Amino acid sequence: MTTSAIRTVCACLRISASTASVLFFAATIAPTPILTASQAGIPQELHRSPKTSFGPRIGFAWRASDDGKTVIRGGYGRFIEAMLGTLTSAGWGVPASDIGTFTNSVANGQPALTFPYPYPSYLGQPGTQNIRVSADVNYRDPSVHQWNFTIERDLGFSTGLRLSYDGSHGSNLGYSENLAQVPANTIGYAAAKNLSPFPLFARIGQETNGARSNYHAFTIAANKRMSRGLQFAANYVFAKNLSNGQGFNPTAFATQAGGYVTDPQNINLDYGNVGFTHRHRFLTTFLYELPLGRKGLLLKDSSKFVEGVLGGWQLSGVLLYQTGPFMTVVAPGADPMGANFANLEGAGRADIVPGVPLYPSNQSINLWINKAAFATPANNIGRAGTSPVSSVVGPGTQAVSLSLFKSFNSTEGVGFQLGAAASNAFNHPNYAIPNLNYGTAPFGTITNVQSAEGTGPRQVQITARVTF
Repeated sequence: MTTSAIRTVCACLRISASTASVLFFAATIAPTPILTASQAGIPQELHRSPKTSFGPRIGFAWRASDDGKTVIRGGYGRFIEAMLGTLTSAGWGVPASDIGTFTNSVANGQPALTFPYPYPSYLGQPGTQNIRVSADVNYRDPSVHQWNFTIERDLGFSTGLRLSYDGSHGSNLGYSENLAQVPANTIGYAAAKNLSPFPLFARIGQETNGARSNYHAFTIAANKRMSRGLQFAANYVFAKNLSNGQGFNPTAFATQAGGYVTDPQNINLDYGNVGFTHRHRFLTTFLYELPLGRKGLLLKDSSKFVEGVLGGWQLSGVLLYQTGPFMTVVAPGADPMGANFANLEGAGRADIVPGVPLYPSNQSINLWINKAAFATPANNIGRAGTSPVSSVVGPGTQAVSLSLFKSFNSTEGVGFQLGAAASNAFNHPNYAIPNLNYGTAPFGTITNVQSAEGTGPRQVQITARVTF
């Protein structure tokens, strides 16, 4: 056993279990010691809170024209996020998250490990323990610098135009790592596992920080207040969002803990586009009172019956157009770093073939990604897959949702509303992301559709409502 094997995991472990459980846990991680917070020299909260955080705010507004219709605004602020529940539970849940894996053997028809005690006599065997969560006691509060610059103009007709630039830079953002991960090597995991900083442990998941993010966005927005029977809000956003804290294969929004990184010694390997930030997004909502009947431009002199049938209709809708999400191509089973990464964390990224187009010329749901643009890396070559995080873009979205309603009022203070609503009214197919497991038969194929924000198959609802 190397000297590093007796280093303390996360400096100390807070235990609130039975004596038997504590003794069993201690035996499984021996000779790693269990220390109290006082013995480890850290606060009882298992966290050293910074006392010098500085969060300034500044902003301005300037009326730039004599007619008062043009305003320029700007601002800057530094925002700090204190340690939240995810990190707290990880710091206090170390003993409960320990998983020991022991390999059984059978000789002459008799298993070596049997119930009621199916464990080896010596529990502290190298590479058998897997601590799923722990927290860095030196975790520094993440911070984000945010700034913006906006020009607003009153165009008349109850309509305003806004041009905005928004930017931010995050530092000390959360990410997760395997403290016991074997360094990248060319001799393979079986031969290199004793090179782990903690040879007793196959995995020590820890939530720490030090990641960064960079966000830049340009927005054009037009808003019209209700006048002449029409109101709307329309905006277009061009955004670029980069981070190295989302993990080796980001598939959703990263929490405070971030994602597990490819290499704890070089988290910049995972720097790339944030998957949920679409490069282009156009969104419009509107409400239009149809110009029919006595209050409209048409049929103003209509009879009471015609007014009751054609007057008072309102058309509203939501229009959404956006480019697809960023996606990461992975190579299941490959272990190019020789760290047993596929079994401990998940499928790592595939290699990318330089100079080859990422998408086929005949792109379709049967072949969304060019297979020739990627390759499965060989095992034990001392590096990770070369394709970056979020290297390809999935299908975009086109959805128009519409509602048509009419209100009826009575003299008794009772109102009645009748209408219909259709999500994705034109039934445009909005495809989901393709299979991203390189080397498998379904790679690059799409077998499902989107469902969020009314983008799924068209659905029509007939509604009626009484108010009194």
